[in-house]
Amino acid sequence: MLQRTIAPPVSDVDRLTFPRVDKQVLPNGIPIYIIDRGTQELSRLDILFTAGRVNGAHPLTAEFAANMLREGAGDMSSADIAEKFDYYGASLQTLATMHNTYITLYSANRYFADVLPLLHTLITTPTYPESEFATLCDRGRQALMVDLEKVNTLASRAFSTQLFGAGHPYASAAELSDYATLTTDMLRAYHRAYYTADRCRIVLSGRISSSMIDLVKSLFVSLPRGGVEPCVLPTLCSADEHYRFVAKQGALQSGIRVGRALVGRNHPDHHPLRILNTLLGGYFGSRLMSNIREDKGYTYGIQSGVITLPDAAYLVIQTQAAVAYVRPLLAEVERELRRLCDESVSPHELQMVRSYMIGDMLRLFDTPISVAEVFVSLVAIGLDFDYYTARFEAIRSVTPEQLQVVAARYFSPETFYTTVAGAEQ
Repeated sequence: MLQRTIAPPVSDVDRLTFPRVDKQVLPNGIPIYIIDRGTQELSRLDILFTAGRVNGAHPLTAEFAANMLREGAGDMSSADIAEKFDYYGASLQTLATMHNTYITLYSANRYFADVLPLLHTLITTPTYPESEFATLCDRGRQALMVDLEKVNTLASRAFSTQLFGAGHPYASAAELSDYATLTTDMLRAYHRAYYTADRCRIVLSGRISSSMIDLVKSLFVSLPRGGVEPCVLPTLCSADEHYRFVAKQGALQSGIRVGRALVGRNHPDHHPLRILNTLLGGYFGSRLMSNIREDKGYTYGIQSGVITLPDAAYLVIQTQAAVAYVRPLLAEVERELRRLCDESVSPHELQMVRSYMIGDMLRLFDTPISVAEVFVSLVAIGLDFDYYTARFEAIRSVTPEQLQVVAARYFSPETFYTTVAGAEQ
């Protein structure tokens, strides 16, 4: 009989194991990555295009080009497409990020041969109908109007321009006027230029049969090659002033962003910086949460994160607080940054962070769907599972002394940028 009063033994994890990934390349150059894993007759198909917001001449083209795929394609209307997906119990998701467009199909394997040709039609012959386009524009405009009333939105926008420079694509954000200038012709031109074999990668995961692989190959081998040259981004140009305030009269709380540029994934300091970020504000037991939320009560929640892009990486601390608490909260953030620079992390605290980060990594590889999610994100940035092996080894081996050295390089408060959006203090 199971003794629930006795805790199970705790053991260390000494290595990560990853599933086998088979790679095939179509005659038109499209790589197909196959992860055959799982016991359920379910599959996930990810179509990635190296095309995102930085590639569009208009701030909204990438987003609308992806989101409108299901609004009409071939001779099918949006209602026809929705009915077919519902009939087969399939799910389609689209997402346009800064550098990539993701199209993800979830399907039962017995209906895979029925829904895959439908997906292929959506990707290759979207019609971008005017009526659905007008509806989506209205919805987007209304949603943006609501967002622009939020102090967190105002703080994030101002912080991006402060960190990257007002004219940089990473700092660009849609304005209400953009919905009036976007046209379906722009979407069609974007689709022709970027939804090509040269920019396409495919990941097929789940319980995979040879017939499913053959079907994917037979359909997507017809995707044409060609398109435009790779996008070259301008040099980052951070603002001279390290503090920026955005007034929002009548706001009861202020949105706060604190951060700075960091080194990218290929730098040896990258993984130690991720460990430092977890210590600082990357989980519920972090220093920022313990000090500013639990001890001082200045905010309901505060967190930090490391964001990595192909041409930039940065750390950002995010929170929201009552106007009266903004100054003392920022003082405590500065204090925690200085502590990481000046004091060695205790072995006990480092062990807690190690356990948390390793457990979090294990959850990433717990199910076939989560494994696919991780692998797709790696494919999008040109990496493989070796990236997580390196992170795992860094978590296990890093010392308090090494972390303090890295913190001294990057966490000096004078190098950070601060943006506050809210009522006058």
